[in-house]
Formats: sequence, structure tokens, C-alpha cells
Amino acid sequence: MLILFVSFMAGVLTVLAPCVFPLLPIIVGGSSSNSKKHSALVIILSLSLSIFLFSLLLKATTTLLGVPDYVWTYFSGGLVILLGLTLLFPDAWTMISYKLGLSRWSDGNLEKTNQIKTGFTQEIFTGFALGPVFTSCSPTYLYILAVILPANLAWGILNLIIYILGLASVLFLISLLGQKLTKRMKWAANPNGLFKQIIGGLFILVGLAIIFGWIKDLEAWSIELLGDTIIKFENEILRDLNS
Repeated sequence: MLILFVSFMAGVLTVLAPCVFPLLPIIVGGSSSNSKKHSALVIILSLSLSIFLFSLLLKATTTLLGVPDYVWTYFSGGLVILLGLTLLFPDAWTMISYKLGLSRWSDGNLEKTNQIKTGFTQEIFTGFALGPVFTSCSPTYLYILAVILPANLAWGILNLIIYILGLASVLFLISLLGQKLTKRMKWAANPNGLFKQIIGGLFILVGLAIIFGWIKDLEAWSIELLGDTIIKFENEILRDLNS
């Protein structure tokens, strides 16, 4: 049972690992662009589900083994860029959502409930876009996929869920902190203001980094700059568990 605790702590420590740093601006920025707490929760839950599904489908099974990696890279990068454009040009996104049936007009204005529905859709896409390109330098995560899952599917899935729970809990707290900081900056509270445009531009930059492979270079640079202390710490724990 100790491995469950190790899996949870590995998820917590993964947020501090260099390989996750390049994706934090999307997670934190996406939730900070909306002042409501549910925004952060929806993004983190979508990200968690996305990581779980793609961990199983792409790394633990052969279901989608024939799909080239660049397909998922372009999918994720393109979706992140699209989300950035909706933040940069909210009026255009409003018209598109109307055409797609995500919202409707009432007395010359979009109904408030449908604005919420549209924002909800954006939040789901924000979280889900990162699953296919999520890479963890956590030895425990790799151990779960490479050793535990092939040996015992149910036990492996449980450990994977516990790992993602540890990761999601810290990301949610960081996102809430970002929202609180944003609320204190009145200029950032404007839903169509400069802050949201900056976040949109950041989304586009990260999307391009994903598509052109710059995100991998940034991960390598982060590991070189910040070191691999967390990775060594996890390796020592796993070595003790297996000894």
C-alpha cells in the first residue's frame, strides 16, 4: 500500500519538476482569465481526465500505437492556438459560438446562461488540449506505466489515478492562487481587457512551441537550469520499495 502514497506524492512533486513548467502558463493563465472558482476546477478536471485517457491509450496499450506522435502534437498545439485566438478576439468567438449553436441571441444580446456555457466549453478544451502532449519526468509515473500496469491492470489504474490526484490537487491550489492575485489587480478583471489578451497571446506562443517542438527544448533547458533533485529523490524511494 506504500506505493499508493508514493504515487500521490510523486504527483505532487511533478508540479515542481522542470518538465511540467512549460505547461503551467496554460493551466494557470486559463483559470486566471476567469475569476470564478469553478473555472480552475473544470480546467484541472479536464486535464486530469485527458492525462488519464492518453496515458492508458497511448503509453499503456497498443490501441492508438499506429497514430504518429506528430498528429497529437499538431492536435494539441492547434487547439491551444485556437483557444488563444478566442481570448484575443472574444467578439469573433461569440459569433462563432452563436453559429455553432453554443449560444443564442435574446433581445439583441447573448443570454447569460449561454455565455457561461461557452466559457465552460473553453475551459474543458483548455484542460483537454494538454493531455496528448503531457510528459512527466517523474520516475514513479513511468514506473506505473511500464511496470505496474502490465503486471496488474486494476492496480496500475488505481496508482495512475492516485498520481493524477496528487498532481491535480497542487495545480488546483496554484490556479486558485492565480485567480486571487488577478482579483487584486483591477486592470486584470476586465473580461475584454489587456490581461485577457496577454493570456491569449501566451496561449498562442505555447501552442506554437508545442507544434514546432520548442516545448521539448524548454523542458531540457529547465532540467539543466533547475537540476534533477526531485527525480533523484523519487528514484531513491522506488529503489527502497523494490529492494
